[in-house]
Amino acid sequence: MSLRVLGLDPGTATFGWGMVESGGERPRYLAHGIITTAPSQSLGERLLQIRTELTQIARSERPDRIAIERLFTQGNLQSAVAVAAARGLALMIAAELLVEVVEATPSEMKRAIAGDGRATKSGVIRAVTQLLNIAGTPLADDAADALGLAIWGGGAARMQQLAGSARLDRSASSGASQESGFDRAVRRALRGERR
Repeated sequence: MSLRVLGLDPGTATFGWGMVESGGERPRYLAHGIITTAPSQSLGERLLQIRTELTQIARSERPDRIAIERLFTQGNLQSAVAVAAARGLALMIAAELLVEVVEATPSEMKRAIAGDGRATKSGVIRAVTQLLNIAGTPLADDAADALGLAIWGGGAARMQQLAGSARLDRSASSGASQESGFDRAVRRALRGERR
């Protein structure tokens, strides 16, 4: 079964997005980009621009699922509040368009696609370009993270079935902790193996 997944890496200065189709032997790249706002804009103006552009992207790309980064902060409260506002917009758009949402922490996504929850930004970019076979495609950090989330979100369907949960979160971990066929396919792709 084919699944179109829109990955979102929320932010107010740059908001990354990436579209992937899962369901085959390996995920298939569809599109990616970033929404950028000007530093001279107020937070409200930035959020309005993000909402407008993200709504257009979601309507145009028609995802079956949205995979979004779970809020993670390392002490910068002002930044966390702005990111939370951008994330809230994305969740609202998903609800308006009746699109299922799954969430991952940065380390959950990195572990799933790069094999290491502490992978560097360059490690994520390398894993994403390998998995999607898009070597040579320039990727901003935010777009690479969004594509990583989309790849993770495609595999989340299988993890949900194993866990018996309608929503993938930490409480649905009974089965998600075991290696799935998706995990094995990612591991093979990263090593350049064929089935």
